[in-house]
Amino acid sequence: MITLYNISIKNVVIIAFCMPLFSFAQNQTLTYDQSQDIEFVVNYKNETIIDSYSTKDGLVISVGDTLSIGSAIKDRKKYLFHDTFSHIAIGNTRGRGTKELKYLPHNYSGNKVIVKSLFVTHEKYNGYKLLPKRKELPLYISVFVKEYKSGITKIFSHSRKTILDIEKALYSGEIVNNYDTLFNDSEGKSDGYGKYDLLLKLSQLKESGVLTEEEFQEEKKKILDSK
Repeated sequence: MITLYNISIKNVVIIAFCMPLFSFAQNQTLTYDQSQDIEFVVNYKNETIIDSYSTKDGLVISVGDTLSIGSAIKDRKKYLFHDTFSHIAIGNTRGRGTKELKYLPHNYSGNKVIVKSLFVTHEKYNGYKLLPKRKELPLYISVFVKEYKSGITKIFSHSRKTILDIEKALYSGEIVNNYDTLFNDSEGKSDGYGKYDLLLKLSQLKESGVLTEEEFQEEKKKILDSK
């Protein structure tokens, strides 16, 4: 009887220990609407890692995807040597305070980066409430990325970067949604793009890693079949 009792206690301990690990290993996806839902976001702690995020415009960003860095936000036409991006910081900012951040130099415009991780943060409270509960505030999503190219160029550059708020970065143009731009052109054709121009753009997206071979062939067929 004593032996059976000991075995049952061990089994209970093992089950209790394994269940959190199983829960932690589950994939987590998040949409823009969910990130703004107060009842939903209270379940998230700051810096919780997620696997993918669907933006306000429906762009799905997942680990392993390739993104393009656009232009730094500046009012003047010409950049000065010390100008930086407003929504892209150097290194992995997860676990670091905002005062420690150094922003990416403007001359990284046009570079390709690969998504390594995504994590969430509750927005800061800007009202006059004495003791606001930050967990009840909406989330913004940060994206940690690494440079697409490798070798000596990568070693001597800021290869690790964090897009601090992906929605603001996309809206401002500091991150470019090349995939969306292509299909806006192909549907309207109001800007003078013809089939061969679109096929060229499609090939460029494939070469840069934005499109897979399957996606490339599917969209190529759409363009060729269009009138």
